[in-house]
Amino acid sequence: MARFLFLLFALAACAREAPPALDPVSFTLRWRVEGLANPESAALSREGSFLFVTNVNGEGGAKDGNGFISRISTDGQLLQREFARGLDAPKGIARGGDALYVADIDRMVVVDAATGAIRRGVAIPGARFLNDLALAPDGGVLIADSGAGRIYAIRGDAPTVWLEHELLDSVNGLLPEPDRLIVTTMAGRLLSIDYATRATTVLGEGLGDADGVAAIGEGRYLVSEWPGLMHVVAADGTHETLLDTRAEKLYLNDFLLAGGVLYQPHWEPGAFSAYDVAGVR
Repeated sequence: MARFLFLLFALAACAREAPPALDPVSFTLRWRVEGLANPESAALSREGSFLFVTNVNGEGGAKDGNGFISRISTDGQLLQREFARGLDAPKGIARGGDALYVADIDRMVVVDAATGAIRRGVAIPGARFLNDLALAPDGGVLIADSGAGRIYAIRGDAPTVWLEHELLDSVNGLLPEPDRLIVTTMAGRLLSIDYATRATTVLGEGLGDADGVAAIGEGRYLVSEWPGLMHVVAADGTHETLLDTRAEKLYLNDFLLAGGVLYQPHWEPGAFSAYDVAGVR
């Protein structure tokens, strides 16, 4: 009898300690804006009422001066198609205070977030194909160089090589967390890099031409795969494909997840969508 009661209490304890089931992640289209030109990345305004969207407007490596930044409201209105002009092939973008920081082939461009005027450009020696850009917890700027397999850090307009590693082959998306940097690569990897030691860990593989990344709780990450897949990578490294827009020829590249809404630029056909996302924490 005592043994039976012990087993009963043990089973009850296990039941109490079992983690809650994870909600399935799903997407519902909220709105879509058309009329853009190879939109690549997005950043939220200070007050959260609109987005800044980079437009490459041509080839990703062309120094043609016709790249621009659009403003789109969070309810789906194209406020200003060409808010900032004079860029080459702007890709990753982040807002810090009253400034926008933009990755533009081999330089970082600082744009006034209120007026769209270009304040200055910061050349990055040795850069080949700058892609995503993010603000680090220490206030610096981190930029992925897909062409060189490096991540640069810029502080006080002084660029340095933050990390060069064989696992950074075709590095793409950057997601700063408090103690580590989450990275995607176009070699299909999801990586974690410790800020202090630069120790690099593989969190997931087999993600194709991986691009954007966002944390959704319980150790899970959304990862977009060019040209049109969206995956969720679990804490154990396995992944599931949740969205496939290839048949629609609706490209999925970098994205922004904010307030339970996925803001998704579509390089082709030159559109921008917002999706309500269920199942994120």
